Amino acid sequence: MLSKEKEYVATVKLGIKTDTWDITGQILEKNQVGPVSKKNLLEILRSMKGEYEQEVPIYSAKKRMGKHLYDYAREGIEIEEVKNKVRIYDIKLMSFISDEFCIKIRCSSGTYIRSVANDLGIRLGCGAVLSKLNRTKIGKFDLKDSIIPEKLISFFYSSDYYFKPNEILNLKYFIPIRLLAERKKTIYVYKKYQKMLESSYPLYGYMINLNKTNGKNIKENDILSVKCQGSIKYYLHKAITDFNTIDAVKSEQKLTKFIFEEDTI
Repeated sequence: MLSKEKEYVATVKLGIKTDTWDITGQILEKNQVGPVSKKNLLEILRSMKGEYEQEVPIYSAKKRMGKHLYDYAREGIEIEEVKNKVRIYDIKLMSFISDEFCIKIRCSSGTYIRSVANDLGIRLGCGAVLSKLNRTKIGKFDLKDSIIPEKLISFFYSSDYYFKPNEILNLKYFIPIRLLAERKKTIYVYKKYQKMLESSYPLYGYMINLNKTNGKNIKENDILSVKCQGSIKYYLHKAITDFNTIDAVKSEQKLTKFIFEEDTI
């Protein structure tokens, strides 16, 4: 899920700079917002499309030397800028009123919208922060297909659906858990560890079957599909550390925690 293309609707407020690059942070600067033409703003937005090195906010969960950036920030430790290579596929101006405007942005995984707001403030010369953010799409999942909890609960207690579980599962609000494993990295384990997987056992390095898995670089919090070759089941796991599968087999390190299991299609 984290690696999928995403779409956001974001509101950017001009004339403010904060330590977190959003409206909740400590204000570092307040600047007078000069005349900003719609034409100039549209040109700047167009120039941001494509691939570029984006500075990561210091108040973020991104890691450097095994430590979250927000830990350095809270301890007052200055570190070099951390940058991510990201891609903005599309960015559109939705509304523009005085010192605030709304954009719709379609971007790659790893893009910080707070950084986009900060970059816009720099290019406009007055500073800017992210004041509102709504994620509208991620991969195949679209906000318009979602449902509020109260309405979801009502389906289970309505006479139309209570005795028709198959109809409930066919509703667009219900998505098979197997979609979480789409395009995820698959790690195969030796068949002798099948029973351990069935018992919600975490993945350890010695379990990895490199003949099937080969070398894979895994990041902490990656969602993985863990399987035994020839089995009809897969098991969703979440990485609890960074690791490379080739290096991992040489240790008895615990690598993941179990999330879910399901039969494959």
